[in-house]
Amino acid sequence: MAWEEEMVDLVGTLGPVVGFLLIIFGIALTLFGSRLTPILVGLAFFLPFAITTAVICEAFLNMSQNQSLWAGLVVGGLAGGCGSTLTKHAHVVFGGVLGMTAVAILLAIAQQFVELNIIAAAISLDIGFIIGAKFTRGLKDAVQFVAGAGLGGFCLAAGITVRRAGLEGLGGFDARTGESAIILAACMLGGALFQQWVAVRNADDSEHDD
Repeated sequence: MAWEEEMVDLVGTLGPVVGFLLIIFGIALTLFGSRLTPILVGLAFFLPFAITTAVICEAFLNMSQNQSLWAGLVVGGLAGGCGSTLTKHAHVVFGGVLGMTAVAILLAIAQQFVELNIIAAAISLDIGFIIGAKFTRGLKDAVQFVAGAGLGGFCLAAGITVRRAGLEGLGGFDARTGESAIILAACMLGGALFQQWVAVRNADDSEHDD
């Protein structure tokens, strides 16, 4: 009982701190996401590898959910660490994540009408990643701006939720509805436009210096 009370106290203490860090990180990504490319590329590699590994471990290796989760985190972490060095083709990776996100939204809608198999869902997410990466090869700047601003909006919305409701509030967090959706859309649009403006201004300054 004492251990449970300590955990409750710890969660209550960490909630505001985590929320504050998410808000700061979200603002930084929204305004300067293209300059944080290594971090974003690492996250972009982490997601598909972690999800796919966890599903494979649970479905085919008969590992428990806890063990599968840890395996996914380890493999995803290794993939993210290696991927963070591949900044030259970052826009392709970001495009893959955007494609995976689009498929995830479609799967969430479809799940309301039909029961989805976890293996089929994981394969669909990977296919979405491949399609997104393929169709964004020639959109380097635009994809980097939107990806950074979008992730920043997500972190900002999550941080505000945590600040209000504590870490428990993440259980009901949904970036597709309500205030969170407005924050996400505003950050994606405003952040991408701001980053583009900064990039154009820096390019003009470089031309004048030359």
